[in-house]
Amino acid sequence: MDTRTITRGAIAGMVGGMMMGMFAMLAMWLDGQRDTGFWTPLNLIAHTIWRGAPLDAEFSGGGLVLGGIIHMMMSMGLGAGIAVLVSRVPRLGATLGSRIVTGVMIAMTVWAVMEYVIWPLIDSAAADAFTTWIFAVAHLVFGMTTPLALYALSASAGAAPQASRA
Repeated sequence: MDTRTITRGAIAGMVGGMMMGMFAMLAMWLDGQRDTGFWTPLNLIAHTIWRGAPLDAEFSGGGLVLGGIIHMMMSMGLGAGIAVLVSRVPRLGATLGSRIVTGVMIAMTVWAVMEYVIWPLIDSAAADAFTTWIFAVAHLVFGMTTPLALYALSASAGAAPQASRA
């Protein structure tokens, strides 16, 4: 396995994760439903592991740190997975467009599994508190941004594939 591919994927995943997080935090703040706000996404992620984290928009230093670490680690892992997949399956990584489609498909699959299976099993209170459409669109943002960042990182290293005419 190529460590450069994994490293680029992890970095691209961080970029995608930051964009996803910024979108979710701003959307929850602007949405104003229930008791949501800017800090809600990080608090809910943290609550999955630390039940002392708030389930609302209250600022929590522990929620900020723990939620941020968990989110970035997941983003880096998923970004590395996308990088390995598009590097090993030529049709998925042949063009920038195919990379974006692959990233979106993977991210939306992860959203569906997290939204309807894993998160409710692990922490139903946090899963219920995260606005569904914001969670879905945030994953869409990740799925579009991560392959773009991966492509840019690969191109700057001279490793981006040439666009095929197929």
